[in-house]
Amino acid sequence: MTATTPRTTRPSFDTLYPSAALDLPVTPALQAPRRAAPPLERRNLGGYRDYYGPNILAEIPVPGARERLAVIDKAWPHSLYDIMLLVARDDVLRTSVGDTPPAVLTALMRASALFADYVSTPTVMSEFGLVGSQTSIAWNHDRTVDRDNGQWWDKRLHLHLNCWPELAFEHHLVRLGDIPDATTRRSLVDPVAYLAHRVILDALADHRLPQGCVLLAPDPLRDRRERLPVGLKIHLPGGWRFATTPECRTLLRTLHQTATATYRDLLLSFTGRVEPATDWRRPTLLPPPEVKRRLAGLPWLTPRSREELLRLRGVLRDLTVRELELLRRLPHVANRFMTLGGLSYNLAFHSSRPASLERPLSATPDLYLVMQFKLISCIGSSPAVHGAVASVIDRTRGPVMTDADRARRSAFQTAYIRRLRHSAVGSGRLPLPRLSPPEEM
Repeated sequence: MTATTPRTTRPSFDTLYPSAALDLPVTPALQAPRRAAPPLERRNLGGYRDYYGPNILAEIPVPGARERLAVIDKAWPHSLYDIMLLVARDDVLRTSVGDTPPAVLTALMRASALFADYVSTPTVMSEFGLVGSQTSIAWNHDRTVDRDNGQWWDKRLHLHLNCWPELAFEHHLVRLGDIPDATTRRSLVDPVAYLAHRVILDALADHRLPQGCVLLAPDPLRDRRERLPVGLKIHLPGGWRFATTPECRTLLRTLHQTATATYRDLLLSFTGRVEPATDWRRPTLLPPPEVKRRLAGLPWLTPRSREELLRLRGVLRDLTVRELELLRRLPHVANRFMTLGGLSYNLAFHSSRPASLERPLSATPDLYLVMQFKLISCIGSSPAVHGAVASVIDRTRGPVMTDADRARRSAFQTAYIRRLRHSAVGSGRLPLPRLSPPEEM
């Protein structure tokens, strides 16, 4: 919302957590497989084909739209069995579900449901050892460009289709409050996560959601007990079948539009301005009494939300020009002491039930749409997998993929793409992807 760094005389960001949140079980380093010689990470400031190059496994036209779905083998995997779908167009950047054409959003949702069906197929589950796996399909929205964030490398809308086999790599569950490193702790669960959950519920109170959608209230005790991810959770009627419906697409757009309007209202209340932040600059905070007065003028806010937002104002402070210049030279420090430059969230389809041959993912009635808001976190998604309510994917210290790993990964991706081509998602007769994933971005 605005630049900030806590001083010893001010309350810590950790005071914003509900006390029960500090007992949440989390995984600070869920190891992902990696390439032996991954490319250097860099932002995409040009065309998507120049950036992703041989990592583009397929491009599937979307009927009635100029956009295509680019199917991409991630250079920095989140799991051995993952793949990425990018809204591929260079002259117009589609950055959210709010500015994505209806035909393209329809194609993305069908492709997502198809992935859930694919990893639920008995032959696929047996071939790739997916019994006991968990699947998450997620994407980020964040326009920040001056510090690390959940959508740092490419601002185009892109979906991460991740399937985590059961205990594929060693990981350790720990208590959130026992993590000594503040950057890691606040990336796992952003300090404003539960406050943002409460505020967005206030903002949605006058919206009519699709029939059967159930909003869950903020409750860290329930999240811990049921191993649910932190954030706004909407239980979806009909499981994955709902994801392909017009009602789901309306829900996605409602969430984005409501979040955008809510952020604007709060930014105006905290700073008196609605202009987005510029590089290495943030709007100046208004005095607490003025913030209190402005929040009182938002009739949709509940008294509890106003109280907690004022607590947030008590934690924030302005950064000086000298401090901002220092953070510019030390970007890893900026991730801890500087807020993101605008609205930042992750949207994910999540089911806590591990996949089984008897109860495939595609048939589960236990499907949630989860919206995680970020203020200072340097990552996008904090997936709830393998017993944790939040995880940080460690993409740099996991095991190097063997030739056998790469062959399995390629076979997994190739079979999914084949299904995608023959589905109603798109049309066109492009060559099938090669059997080996590329070496470079």
